[in-house]
Amino acid sequence: MSVYSCTVCKFRYDEWLGDTKNGVPPGVPFPHLAGSVCTTCGMEGEGRHQPLSETKYAGLEATYYDQFAGKAGIAFYRDWLLQENEKNPVSVLELGVGTGRIAIELARNELPACGVDWSPEMLELAEKKKRRMLKKKEELLELIEQDMHELDLGRSFSHILLPEGIFQQAHSREQQRQLLRRLREHTTEDGIVAIDLLLPPLKNKWSFLQRKYVFPDRMVYQRVEGETSLAEQQFRYTLTYETFLEQVEQPRYRVERQLALLMPGELSLLLESEGFQVINSFENVPRGQQIDREWQTDGYDMDRWQYGGYPFAELAGASGTATRWTIFAQKIKR
Repeated sequence: MSVYSCTVCKFRYDEWLGDTKNGVPPGVPFPHLAGSVCTTCGMEGEGRHQPLSETKYAGLEATYYDQFAGKAGIAFYRDWLLQENEKNPVSVLELGVGTGRIAIELARNELPACGVDWSPEMLELAEKKKRRMLKKKEELLELIEQDMHELDLGRSFSHILLPEGIFQQAHSREQQRQLLRRLREHTTEDGIVAIDLLLPPLKNKWSFLQRKYVFPDRMVYQRVEGETSLAEQQFRYTLTYETFLEQVEQPRYRVERQLALLMPGELSLLLESEGFQVINSFENVPRGQQIDREWQTDGYDMDRWQYGGYPFAELAGASGTATRWTIFAQKIKR
């Protein structure tokens, strides 16, 4: 489901919400609207009403991204690619690189990577981290601002990563097929794509609340409230940041996002129809770590805890909660 806006009168219609003023219930597709919904343009004019594009990650969502995404996927992809590199040298492309959580860790371990994102604010944060964390290794990570749906780098990579549900930003089957074709164009022969699928909780409406101290005098609440439409194979969530500075509430930040609801089997069929062979598929969620009250460590252990995930962290062992699947697929000759 999408949000449509008139390019002339600016009338806006959200298929998820309907239109209470005109008695249109939630879930009514835009093409089914009657002319009486908008008195200004009468819903007339071919090509005037366009679906709005996805909101880029910006503002507090970009600023706080690392704080709530945690370490999900970092050690997993690093360890896998280090094993792959022992067989043959790897070249990595990460779509939706964001703040560089994964790509920077790859470069730290001598794995060359190229990160693509369409959010300038996220890439600015990634550049700052790159300068700070990759001293004398900065050439191992290239950051590019580009829409993945228009991906055109003029070269191919042995491994392409689409973590944290970035593939699900392609809402329709045609968008998904077009994206897979672009991935195929950028994958070397026998190259591998790795795609994370986010699956929402097993109910129509759901919510999560996380909170933590940031910078270090701010208490930040991240609220995620979502709903799932099985009929439309979509899920949508509202992300709200509430920040308190010394117990005084700061202006709130809110954004809405929509992702395609894809099961691992569906994605596998899509991949196989576009020239890939699925070689592995599994639930990629930490399922608990024993806490030894007597255990102590000498120094920082980055891999000690690997929980996290965006927009919602997995609750290990909790029934019906959100989960993540990772699908590996290899390019095959046609």
